[in-house]
Amino acid sequence: MKAKRKELVEEFKKFITKGNVIDMAIGVIIGSAFTAIVNSLVKGILMPIITFAIPNGGIDGLVTVLNPSAAMVTESTQNTVQYRGVTYDADVVNIIDWGAFINAIINFFAVALFLFVLLKTFTYLKSKKDKLKAAELEKYYQKHPELRPVTKEPEPKKPTELDVLLEIRDTLKAKETKEETK
Repeated sequence: MKAKRKELVEEFKKFITKGNVIDMAIGVIIGSAFTAIVNSLVKGILMPIITFAIPNGGIDGLVTVLNPSAAMVTESTQNTVQYRGVTYDADVVNIIDWGAFINAIINFFAVALFLFVLLKTFTYLKSKKDKLKAAELEKYYQKHPELRPVTKEPEPKKPTELDVLLEIRDTLKAKETKEETK
């Protein structure tokens, strides 16, 4: 039992110390910080612009009250909520919050667009860097051709089982048509 436990602990150590786990943890931390930046962009910049463009104060209060007559405020109501200038009993009211849904969609597209642009930028920069590195290496090898690594000729592609079977079929068909034409 102790040997199995020790083996499990060793396996767990190997798993934790792998670069993938550490890379993933760093990605999660950076992702959460990135989320704060995007949320700030959406709430602080995009939403005021959208709110300005939408009449009646924006999408935050954009709701559908499903049971307005049952949720109307009476004198005994203590817990209230207000939507579009009407006060409802918060314990009874049922609403569909379209504004929160639209905010989430806008937030998603902002994150997706930002990630797309970021990825495209990094890919472009990496390809530029790789091209520069290859050009420098080629210049070096032109000055010092004796140091250029020798590349082996690629081995000829071996036919697969399917290729062999197709060849046999084609040969048999050719033989049949030859015999028919005689």
